[in-house]
Amino acid sequence: MKRILLLFLLPVFAHSQNYGYLAGGRSAAMAHSSVALEDIWSSHHNQAGLAWLEEPELALSYENRYFLKDLSIGNAAFAYPTSFGTLGLSLSYFGFDLYNQAKIGLNYSRPFGRFFSFGLQLNYESFYVSEGTQGSGAVTYEAGIVGKPLPGLNLAFHVYNPGQHLKNIETEERLPFIGRLGARYEFNKEVALLSEVRKQENLPERYALGFEYYMLEILALRTGVALQPLTNTFGVGFRMSVLRLDMAYEYAQILGNNATISLQYQF
Repeated sequence: MKRILLLFLLPVFAHSQNYGYLAGGRSAAMAHSSVALEDIWSSHHNQAGLAWLEEPELALSYENRYFLKDLSIGNAAFAYPTSFGTLGLSLSYFGFDLYNQAKIGLNYSRPFGRFFSFGLQLNYESFYVSEGTQGSGAVTYEAGIVGKPLPGLNLAFHVYNPGQHLKNIETEERLPFIGRLGARYEFNKEVALLSEVRKQENLPERYALGFEYYMLEILALRTGVALQPLTNTFGVGFRMSVLRLDMAYEYAQILGNNATISLQYQF
């Protein structure tokens, strides 16, 4: 009975949160103001950020939405830098046996000099509902840029699904177009401020601010706030040689609490 009720509530959850496939504890702790970041999770936020990676990396993330197991999201990412650019893979899964979504993406990014990078990702996304409409899928793509006009300053832009691909052939429901514009300013090696505005088709703009402070070389403290919906986030990160552990807690005004944990390994 509980799972049947969730099927009716899923549209409410999707409308109130609208994070799509954003991933990782670092991003979640800063209200997902992450389009201008450069880390392995750029495979989910803005593929152009992968162009600046120096070593291969593997990452796993788990987000528990509203402390309901059936609304959890699992994400994974892999990036392999080469002399001609960075190759990457991203994976996401959301839902349970009565309703689920999955996404797999292949990406490529490269820098152009020291001040600009570009990234592109091709996705296959699948959708399944056990009642009524059967499973369907769509091929989508996303692309982004990162510019570095001044030392310590990143400016970034990312678009998802500009081709308006179909999600459901029977109902002609289309996946939304999403655009994100943001910046990151690093005051020094310890302190950074992030900002982002996100626009999803047929929804209000979402504004987010994030703050990151490396209290110690191995310990980062993070916080963030967002509007539409009103969201407060907090988190910590631990950086230990080739391992990185990030955790985040989020309070969303409309529905409640989320928790995210992620692990990164650098080869």
